[in-house]
Amino acid sequence: MPNVTGLIPEIWSASILRGFEKASVFTHCLSRLYQGDIKIGNVVKVPRVGAVTVRPYELRIPIIYDDIDSDTIDITIDQQTYFGLRCEDIERVQAMPDFLDAAVKNAAYALRDTIDTYTARILDTGAGLVLGATIPVASTDYLHLFNLIGQKLDEQNVPRVGRWIVIPPFVASVIAEKIIALQIPNPAVVADAFITRAYGFDIYMSNNLPVNETGNYSVLAGTADCGTHLVQIEKTESIRDPEQFGDLVRGLAVYTSKVLLPAALIKAVVKPPAEKIT
Repeated sequence: MPNVTGLIPEIWSASILRGFEKASVFTHCLSRLYQGDIKIGNVVKVPRVGAVTVRPYELRIPIIYDDIDSDTIDITIDQQTYFGLRCEDIERVQAMPDFLDAAVKNAAYALRDTIDTYTARILDTGAGLVLGATIPVASTDYLHLFNLIGQKLDEQNVPRVGRWIVIPPFVASVIAEKIIALQIPNPAVVADAFITRAYGFDIYMSNNLPVNETGNYSVLAGTADCGTHLVQIEKTESIRDPEQFGDLVRGLAVYTSKVLLPAALIKAVVKPPAEKIT
């Protein structure tokens, strides 16, 4: 048999290179109490109890009873997102069973990123108070902004327990430097974009915060009660490709997010600092 010249042998690595994924943030911030076995088109009804009147008590004066004023907030599951993958029966896949698993994990992270971006937009438009709408907050005032947001939540009687704030990376950089300078302890495990707890907030970082037409970013802050985040991976399945020798893998997520208490949600518009090259 003649020798084949110019043949370049291919050596397949046992390791698989995957891209970087964004961490899901708002699943940690919003309430999941209303989530059940949801499907597209379902309506989740959340009861809401009105204010209670307190009156002075006087002897021999009949007590007045108020009817419980309750209505519901209807949350419609109206978002659907899917992924679909085709994997051919080729030698490298047969020799590397983790190849398909890695691809599915990438698809799952992509779903998570899409849902997180959607939730950020819902919160951005549903905030009860907007700070910096006329003059965006500059980098020199980021720390003051944290205190101001805390003050505004206090004025709305929002509980201090469980407050969170989500910031873009450039704000996180300024905050991190300040935390180090003040020697603020950070005993919590850093995971899923959680930075630290400081200034009365659980501080998270996200790349999915909205950016307006002038290039300014939103900072979002509130408590879990300000809104809800409902998500269900409705279907994941693997089938044989009817047209080729291979497998088809697909997954479907249904979800929605809704602001329930706008007074417990604040949006601040912040201006990125000018980048300096050193």
